[in-house]
Amino acid sequence: MFKYVPIEIPTSSAVKLQKDQLKLFEIAHFNQFSVEELIANRTVFYDEILKHLWHYFKLNEHDATVIAVGGYGRAEMFPLSDLDFLILTAELPSAIFEEKICCFVQFLWDCGFDVGHSVRTLSQCHEEGQKDISIATNLLESRYLCGNIVLFEKLNKLLNQTDFWTLKDFYYAKIAEKEERYQRYNNTGYNLEPDVKFSPGGLRDLHLLYWLALRHTGLKKFAQILQVGMLYPEEYQLLQKSQQFLFKVRFALHLILKRYDNRLLFDRQLKVSEMLGYTGQGNQAVENMMKDFFQTLQSISLLSHILVKYYRKHIISGDEFYIEQNLDQNFKLVNNEIKLINQNCFTEQVESILDLFYHLTVYPESEIHATTLRNLHLRLRNFEGYLSQSAVARQKFLRILAQPKAIKRALVPMHQFGVLDIYLPEWKGIKGLMQFDLFHVYTVDEHTLRVLQKLEDFLDPKYVDAHPLCTMIFPQLSDRTLIYLVALFHDIGKGRNGDHAQLGAKDMAKFAAMHGFDQREIQTMSWLVDKHLLMSITAQRRDIHDPQIVMAFAAEVQNKVRLDYLICLTVADICATNETLWNSWKRSLLATLYHYAHKQFQQGMDHLLDNQEKIKQNRNQALTLLEREYPILSEDDILQLWCSCPDEYFLRNTPKQIAWHTGLRSELDSEFLVKISNRFSLGGTEIFIYCKDQPHLFNKVVTTIGAKQFSVHNAQIITAPDGYVFDTFIITELNGDLVRFDRRRYLEQSLRATLETEKIPCLNLKKDQQLQHFRVKTEVCFLNTEKTEHSEMELFALDKAGLLAQVSRIFTELELNLLNAKITTIGEKAEDFFILTNKLGKALTEAERQELKYRIISEL
Repeated sequence: MFKYVPIEIPTSSAVKLQKDQLKLFEIAHFNQFSVEELIANRTVFYDEILKHLWHYFKLNEHDATVIAVGGYGRAEMFPLSDLDFLILTAELPSAIFEEKICCFVQFLWDCGFDVGHSVRTLSQCHEEGQKDISIATNLLESRYLCGNIVLFEKLNKLLNQTDFWTLKDFYYAKIAEKEERYQRYNNTGYNLEPDVKFSPGGLRDLHLLYWLALRHTGLKKFAQILQVGMLYPEEYQLLQKSQQFLFKVRFALHLILKRYDNRLLFDRQLKVSEMLGYTGQGNQAVENMMKDFFQTLQSISLLSHILVKYYRKHIISGDEFYIEQNLDQNFKLVNNEIKLINQNCFTEQVESILDLFYHLTVYPESEIHATTLRNLHLRLRNFEGYLSQSAVARQKFLRILAQPKAIKRALVPMHQFGVLDIYLPEWKGIKGLMQFDLFHVYTVDEHTLRVLQKLEDFLDPKYVDAHPLCTMIFPQLSDRTLIYLVALFHDIGKGRNGDHAQLGAKDMAKFAAMHGFDQREIQTMSWLVDKHLLMSITAQRRDIHDPQIVMAFAAEVQNKVRLDYLICLTVADICATNETLWNSWKRSLLATLYHYAHKQFQQGMDHLLDNQEKIKQNRNQALTLLEREYPILSEDDILQLWCSCPDEYFLRNTPKQIAWHTGLRSELDSEFLVKISNRFSLGGTEIFIYCKDQPHLFNKVVTTIGAKQFSVHNAQIITAPDGYVFDTFIITELNGDLVRFDRRRYLEQSLRATLETEKIPCLNLKKDQQLQHFRVKTEVCFLNTEKTEHSEMELFALDKAGLLAQVSRIFTELELNLLNAKITTIGEKAEDFFILTNKLGKALTEAERQELKYRIISEL
């Protein structure tokens, strides 16, 4: 092992050199020693430095001692850990002593240590520790280094006094810390860029168990805690294994970083996985490591939950029973906690495991007793086979799903405590499975549970404003059990070779048949899993105002029952993928497609929806709005303004938009009309441009929008016979918010200035460093090539600043006309849809399509 070599007259550069050599040693020997040996060696290295410098700066001449605290006190020193210590003095330090301390600490900083130090007397330690739980915890972890050992012993005696944080106060203060920390991470450790230390299930949860045991027993090792009976041997082994894995991940992470951080960001995951010896093609090494990582987090989180609960019941609050009620032959309710009557029921009647979670739904204020949880956890660790193989268990599982709050009260804790692992054979395949992209922020199993929770939210009136359509439809569904099971299976096929939706559909059909669903229900359930992305793709990447698109979508869905299920599943899936994805613009797209498809079913599938009826309806409603809001305009004035508008304009704009545009045009006093508002478009900030068409207009507009840091979601290009354009762009801030007033006015001015010049603006944006770790193959696909009036093109590419401007420049250079565009960003991937014509106003020829495809792929 690498040891510190004391230098008679130490210099900061010499100490720093040894410190750097230690890191090089750790990198070279990372897989030759256990991580515990590396941590212990680094801790001793720091100890020797501090002891040496303590004497060199003559601090030993004063009545004081230096004590390691915090992580250093636990002897858990990682390459980037802070050097936390307390200088404990018998009395307030003299000026000479203070000067020596300053030189001592400054020297450590000069050596490159991140120092966290304090200088206190015994009374100050007592006073500060009583006021601050963090200080109290640090003091409890204290470890003697050198100096007056009697002072250290007095400190320990002081910390054990009854007036210094009672067991109860200490417990509730640490639990409050834990709850605040969990909230910062959305109560899940399954974020795809997790924090090794602070994420739920991370090292802080291990520290919590250590702190509670330390305050209760004074013991500082899990092995010692095992000996006094606070841990079962199986729990101890799992804690040791989990701690070792997280220690190794954190140590490797610190070796590759220059500055302190505990986050496993995407660019770090590959390097850490290589250091830990994971191999595989593409992202396989990362995904395998992260799967182990997330399963470790779940193990720690579960054990922490069980042991903290046990500690509260048996050490903090005792076991006083007031209200007792038998639930069945195996369980009773004691003070709102479900406790075992038959201690062997999980072994003798394995299906009773599901009864436990059924009781949680029946008694919504209840929770599972600590001893019951420990018994369950031990049983599950040795469980063989799957509960779903039992007909009795299958009945009990469906009974749970039919209960109110079935997801929140039963399925979520069933996942938390590992019961889904032993019920569904396929669940283990997605447990802790990450996806190496910027779109998904959770592992597949965590995302699945969040889809289920979002579906259940649609029963809650408080979500009406956010999800008006789904909160109306979901309570009226004929069988919510069906959609819950579909949600459970919609991503179950991920992580396997092949189309995950098709694989999941097969699993769904098999599961549904096994659980007694009839053939019609099985077909619906497997179809929903197979086509769970259909509505999202159609709404966001197709022209939903095209009757043929609506007809094709309705034909695929077949009936309104499926449509109702699909809209709820689609919205829940989007919301549970990434909190930033859902916005009013997406809501409006999906609602429009839903209503068009519903109307198609009502009128029958024999002919397309009649656009003329929609156009007439929009015109009449817009006219009514204008008569009320612009009384100065006569009907003749309005019709005169409308005479140049093609039918397409009235189809693709709402009555509110048409009225707004018309009012603006009636007051037009310049060559260029550019107005931006949040009031009239469905779900985004609308830019309306009315002016004489000009070369490069679309390119100018999207370049200007991109330069001002906005996201474009939709572009609608309509050119009237008189050569004027009615162009509409739907934009948001980069985080999906509507654009605020000052930013709207600023963009208006910029767009007018751009349109008034022939010069095309330059787009100089910083390269997104996060994107450099992702590879997305550029693909160009043409859809419905039999159409003669226009061409439809899909583009898949790495999202980057200026992408839309670059593509629009290519359109311009090839003399292509853009009629419509839908811009969708899926994490690091752009999935954009364009409707184009050539310079003759027709669909692109085969040669023109090939040239466009070649230009885009070669330039992107």
